[in-house]
Amino acid sequence: MDILSSPVIIGASLVGMGFFTGLSGAMIPGPMLAYVVSDTLKKGALSGPLTVLGHILVEFSLIAALVVVGFELMKSYITQFESLLYAIGGVALIVMSVLIIKERKGEQSPSNQETFERQVKLQGATRPYNSSIVGGVLFTAFNPAFPFWWLFVGFPLLLQGFEWLAFAGIVLVTLGHSLSDLAWYSFVSYSFARGKNFLVGKRYEVLMLVLALFVTSLGVFFFIKGVTGLF
Repeated sequence: MDILSSPVIIGASLVGMGFFTGLSGAMIPGPMLAYVVSDTLKKGALSGPLTVLGHILVEFSLIAALVVVGFELMKSYITQFESLLYAIGGVALIVMSVLIIKERKGEQSPSNQETFERQVKLQGATRPYNSSIVGGVLFTAFNPAFPFWWLFVGFPLLLQGFEWLAFAGIVLVTLGHSLSDLAWYSFVSYSFARGKNFLVGKRYEVLMLVLALFVTSLGVFFFIKGVTGLF
């Protein structure tokens, strides 16, 4: 058996694809990140993992809906629509990589406490919800960018997983994505709880640039795959 066609290698690739794509999105400052910082300053290092648990509950519900409704309705038409979804998803990933590069400067680092405390106040998150899990649910469900990300980026990733390993591939992509959220927000929460500023300056810029290159590569791959399927 060719080692590249091994289910283990393919499965690991899908987990990595879900992880790094999810991480690239999680590291862009947004409402939930501001909430985690605010909640951490009041409650401690467990705020991040608990908030992510609420976030994952919403994502699992959406993924289940996409799998049950999306794949069932599109079963006989999936070859007609998947090329378009891949092409749009590729463009969305390339746009995301541009946003990552724009946000890579050290002063935008989530580990810069002074900057993000100002962001927290500006976004009205100085009075967090009593439950971190509820906060994760609300800041995910009512984030206007959330459904668009899953429609144009997340769904093509799930399609790729389904194409490679059927429903096991969807599970592996989802696992990688969830692990990225858990790892990043846990790290942010721990850092703020301990008063550490590890990801500032060049470290943060380099990490964001690496993620941007990965997302760009995946975007180009999806776009080429989608366009070649359309013509």
